[in-house]
Amino acid sequence: MFDFGFWELALVLIISLIVLGPERLPIFASQLGSWLKKIKDFANNVKTNIENESRMSDLKKIIDEQKEELSEIKNTIDSDEK
Repeated sequence: MFDFGFWELALVLIISLIVLGPERLPIFASQLGSWLKKIKDFANNVKTNIENESRMSDLKKIIDEQKEELSEIKNTIDSDEK
């Protein structure tokens, strides 16, 4: 997802340690992790919903095509009976 190397992560960690201090850094890291998990779960939920809607749309299209074919068959049968 993100293309961070070792030195970029080390720089972020050092800056975070300076800004937040050693007392608040573990609390902040825990909160950040929970936020990232919630965001990831939300994104996965949206992706799943979009895939489900796409499948439903495809199924509705197939059902409509089948209804048309059945209607044509019924019309053919009705015209043969006359």
